[in-house]
Amino acid sequence: MRLIYQAACLILCLAVALSLCRPAAAANTEETKQLLQKGLTVYEADQEIARIEKQENELVRRLASTEQELAAQQALSAEAKRHAAKVLRAYYMGDRESLWMLLFSISSFKDALSTFEYLQMIIRNDHTALKRYSDNQKQLQTLSASLISSKTALQQTKERYIVQKEKLVQLQKQLDEDLAKQSEAAAIIQQMANLTVQWQEKGIPLFKMYFQAMGKAMKQLPEIISDTSNGKNNHLIINGLQYTFQITDQELNQFLRGKNELFRNMTFRFSDSRVVATGTQDGMEAFIQGKYELAVKDDQQGKSYVRFRIERLQFNGFDLPSTTIEAMEKEFDLGIYPQSLAPFLVVTGVKLEANRLSLMLKLAL
Repeated sequence: MRLIYQAACLILCLAVALSLCRPAAAANTEETKQLLQKGLTVYEADQEIARIEKQENELVRRLASTEQELAAQQALSAEAKRHAAKVLRAYYMGDRESLWMLLFSISSFKDALSTFEYLQMIIRNDHTALKRYSDNQKQLQTLSASLISSKTALQQTKERYIVQKEKLVQLQKQLDEDLAKQSEAAAIIQQMANLTVQWQEKGIPLFKMYFQAMGKAMKQLPEIISDTSNGKNNHLIINGLQYTFQITDQELNQFLRGKNELFRNMTFRFSDSRVVATGTQDGMEAFIQGKYELAVKDDQQGKSYVRFRIERLQFNGFDLPSTTIEAMEKEFDLGIYPQSLAPFLVVTGVKLEANRLSLMLKLAL
């Protein structure tokens, strides 16, 4: 009986000990995840600095090339200016008028034709000289503006480099301090290394593959506007010159999966003002959150399009920093262009609600 009592006490003590240990283990797991998150952020901050350095080198080369081109154009402009000045001086002094007077002193029609052709050649040369000077001046203005723009961009890039460098130093310092408090720092550092390698070798290609496929498919989305295969179009509401294109997230998933098999492992959901896409590929999880908004591109002749603004990216449950999001946005265009279907269509509004995306369109008359 005493043995049974001792065994019961032992079991009770073990149960209490385990119950006390569980929160600590959970805390350690959460703390480790936070450290891994910081490690990934530090890695991506370093990658952003590498991108800035590359951009800065390209700007320096472009700046040097523009300066050389500008110097060459200035030399040509000086020569064109001298020719143009001679032409203008000749007209101002009346030299060209005296040449035309020769026509009245010629006795034969043959000589008159020869003289007229000669005068026309002089006029053409005059016009060529003046046009060359005018073109050179325009080219000089363009190169000067490009030079100023390149210098501004270079200065901004250098400032961004300094900011990111300071940010990286602070992040690394904080991470080092946190690791110094860990009894199993070596094991955590190894997990960080594994995570960054997995992100670099598998995560980045995965997201780029998704974004490339999304960009291509979204360019084709306006096809639904003209789809009348069933005798009517359920996606387009017409009210005079105003149109509303609507599509549910279920219909979007069906459309995307019809365009690319890759989307069979990804699901899009519309909520109030947000788009969320989740996918799993080869054991890796991708999470994309963003929103649609109106925007205008310089090469779209002032016409609006629907831009997808990325707000959050996650890889296997780890958040990627804003610098990574910005780099992805610059590399991939995920916008919707209704005017690609019909140039007379103009998008005037976009609305996201639960399970539905609506685009307001009108005819550009």
